[in-house]
Amino acid sequence: MKYFRIIAVLIIINTVSCQNKIKENMNWKIIDFNKIPGETLMDEYFNSINKYEFNQILTINENHIILLGDNSGDRNEEYLPKESEAIVFVSIDGGETLLKHNLGKGSLTSAISVDNDLFLVNNLSVAHEFSSQLIKSDPFLKEWEVVNEFKTEEIIGVRFYSSNIGIASFFHRNPINQELIEEEKYTLDGGRNWSKIINSNNKGFTYSRFISSEEIECIENNKLVKFNFITGEKEIITEQIAPRGYKCLGYYEDTKTKEYYTFLENINNKTDCSIKYTNTQEIIELPKGTDDIEVYGNYLHAMVKDEIYYNYVWSDDKGKTWNTEKLRDFFVIPRPIKYYGKGYVYAFVTCFKGSKSEKGGRFAIRKPAHNTVYKK
Repeated sequence: MKYFRIIAVLIIINTVSCQNKIKENMNWKIIDFNKIPGETLMDEYFNSINKYEFNQILTINENHIILLGDNSGDRNEEYLPKESEAIVFVSIDGGETLLKHNLGKGSLTSAISVDNDLFLVNNLSVAHEFSSQLIKSDPFLKEWEVVNEFKTEEIIGVRFYSSNIGIASFFHRNPINQELIEEEKYTLDGGRNWSKIINSNNKGFTYSRFISSEEIECIENNKLVKFNFITGEKEIITEQIAPRGYKCLGYYEDTKTKEYYTFLENINNKTDCSIKYTNTQEIIELPKGTDDIEVYGNYLHAMVKDEIYYNYVWSDDKGKTWNTEKLRDFFVIPRPIKYYGKGYVYAFVTCFKGSKSEKGGRFAIRKPAHNTVYKK
C-alpha cells in the first residue's frame, strides 16, 4: 500500500463533511497514525503510516481489528532497518487505540482466525528465492511462535478447519531449471508437518471452503467439486458455475446465513458483475464497476470506483435497490479493504483537505450507526 506522493493536497478529520451541502461521510472515523504512542512523522511532511505496507485487514469482530504487513513503505533511512520487518497493529476498541507488534524479519501477507488462534503467513522471499514462515498466535498477539519455517518454499492460500487441520498452496523452484512449481498440501497437527495432496491438479484453494475435517468444496474448471484432500477422491456437485459469457472470480460465504455464492464477471465487459448462490442458483446483479462484494444476509456492500474517487454502495434488500455514499473528502486505497457485518468498512485512505498536518495517509473505519440513505 503506497500513498500518493504528489499530494500538495492530502487530509484528516474525525467527522468529515461533503459536497452539495449533503452530509455524506458522517459515519467515517479517520485515524491518524501520528497520534499512536511511539509513532512520529517520517520527516516534516510524510505521516508515520507511510512507513508501512499493509497487506491484509483482519476483523475478529467490529472492534477487534488486526492490520498485517511490514515497514517497507516510503523509505526513510534514519527510521527503517536494512531488511523489512513483519508488523502487526492490533485494536480491541474499534480503532481508538492501536498497539504495534514486531514479529521479526519479513512481511506478513495473510492471517486467519480459527478456534481462538491466529495463523499468520510471514513471507521471507528475496528475489527468486522462496522462503516463508507459518506463525501461530493468540488473537491479541501477546504470545506467538513460529510453528514452521520453509527455507525454499513460499506458503499462500492458507485455510484452516480447526487449530490442527489446514490446507495451503506451496511454491518453490526447480533447482535445475528454476521452473516455478506449485504443490497443495495439508496438515493435521497445526502446521508443524505437511503432506502433499494427491489428485489436486495444483489449482490452489483460493476458491474453496471446508465442508468436513477431510473435505473441501472448490471451483475447478467452472465446476463445483467436492474433494477429499486426504484420499484424493472427487465428486462433481455442479457441472457449470458461471453461465456462458461469464467467468467465476471467487467462492465466498455469506457471513450471516453461511450460504455460499460465486462472484461472476462478464468476459467481454468487466464492469458487468453479479453473484450467484450455489444452492438456490439465485443471481443478483451488482452496480457497474463492482470488483468486490461482501454479503451479510440481505445486506450487500462494496466499494465502486468513480473516476478518481470511490463510492460506498449498499443494499439492505438483497440487491433489489442500491444506495450510494459518495466519498469525496479522501481517496480510498483499493487494497486492502475489509468489510464486516452490516455496514462496517475498514480501509486505508489518502486525505487531501485542510492544513498540512491534516493531509496524508490515514486508516478509516465506516461505522453503520449513522447510515444516511442515498438512492443510486
